[in-house]
Amino acid sequence: MNYFKILSIVWGVIMIGVRLLIHLIPEKWSNFELNKAYSEEKPKWIWGVGIFSIFIVIVTWYKEITTEVHLSIILSILITLTLIKVSQILFNYNKFRSFVTKALVEDRRIITQISIGTTILGIILILLGIFLY
Repeated sequence: MNYFKILSIVWGVIMIGVRLLIHLIPEKWSNFELNKAYSEEKPKWIWGVGIFSIFIVIVTWYKEITTEVHLSIILSILITLTLIKVSQILFNYNKFRSFVTKALVEDRRIITQISIGTTILGIILILLGIFLY
């Protein structure tokens, strides 16, 4: 199995799995996100995840350049776009946390819209991993 197949399937399963948890246990999930994952004071784990994300992007582009996997550019671009969210969490934490609070507490429609888009993207990633890569 090649890197792009594994990354695509694993990322798609995680995307769908997290969305299921958000909707199956909404109160527990909200409590987890607001009080543990994105507490008022920026958690130290965020820097580790940021570094890991940059590492994954670098490895992905390395594989993009050094291997010939048909249409792997799609996954390379998508994985690079995750740096937008990572940069917001790292460098604009309070605004990001305000958005999370709004989505989880004030207007759950935001979570539903994000979940629909994320689930569709997760399914597409799994299909890419199975049939394309």
